[in-house]
Amino acid sequence: MSVAIGALAVVPAAAAGGAVVVAAVVAATGRPDRRVWPARLAVAAGAVSLAATVRMTVAPPDYGDAAGWAGIGECGALLALVVAATRWAPRRATAAGVGVAGLAVAVCVLRFLPSDSLLDAVGACALWAGGPAVAVVIGGYPRLAEARRRDSVARERRSQRLALARDLHDFVAHDVSGIVALAQAARFVAGTDPARALDALARVEAAGLRALDTMDRTVAMLGDLAGPPGAAPGLGDLPDLLRRFDGPARVESDVAVPEGVPAEVGTTAYRLVREALTNVRRHAPAATAVRVVVARTQGALAVTVTNDATPGGARTPGNGTGLADLRHRAHLLGGTLQAGPSGDGWRVAAVLPLGQP
Repeated sequence: MSVAIGALAVVPAAAAGGAVVVAAVVAATGRPDRRVWPARLAVAAGAVSLAATVRMTVAPPDYGDAAGWAGIGECGALLALVVAATRWAPRRATAAGVGVAGLAVAVCVLRFLPSDSLLDAVGACALWAGGPAVAVVIGGYPRLAEARRRDSVARERRSQRLALARDLHDFVAHDVSGIVALAQAARFVAGTDPARALDALARVEAAGLRALDTMDRTVAMLGDLAGPPGAAPGLGDLPDLLRRFDGPARVESDVAVPEGVPAEVGTTAYRLVREALTNVRRHAPAATAVRVVVARTQGALAVTVTNDATPGGARTPGNGTGLADLRHRAHLLGGTLQAGPSGDGWRVAAVLPLGQP
């Protein structure tokens, strides 16, 4: 067996092997640009390999089997660079590195191809091109998986931000609208009944503190500062909610708290009542009576809030998404929510299944 080997076989193999070593060293140093180095080295080593292939194809040297083994090692090193570049390098650098190194591996076989047939040469190059293709898959799959994971995390964070925004609207808007109503009432009676004005101001303070507490809990949830959040309000909290809704409209209620109500159904019912009451303050300041009915009926929880005035007059600003969000929540539970005129007033009604939708 001939072991003759020359510079045209040794130099590209040494260049490819050295490029792999340099890439590993750069990655270990933690340089900020370490991700692009595999692609750069793949271009450099691939160019040296292509030059050697062209030279050996034009004027084949009389090398022995050792040159063939050196070529195989050279191709292995180039494929390692292709894998690393595909996995970590930026897209443009990856395209350059994979293109040059992959082409070098595909045509390397021409150095040792005994046939001068063009068909044989094309077939051999196509067969050897499978190596770079496999290398791209090996490096690209974890890169694609990581990109999908990042996208999934981004979507989840966006969903959480939207949920927190809805919670802020649901909880804080109710207290703030109460503050506005109480402040207006205090202004009207301040001159004639100071005691009632002071009572209204005390309620303004309490509502403001509740709003601040809600915002503090939300910020804590965003920063994970306060551990797990407290339990969401449910049907058991409705009496306190109705008690806080005071004036100018009086509240009549018929609230039943049946057993076995799922937590998400109870929370949705609470939020529906709160949103309806908030909308009365915002959009129907002329209302004098509000009736809230919560009852179990045919395997579902029926929630109805009616008032005796249609929306109109002076309104406090709002984004108009409260009922739309609640309608979406009801739909997710398999229920329905309707809002519209009812006689001389306005009616909000929901039916929420108590079982699995």
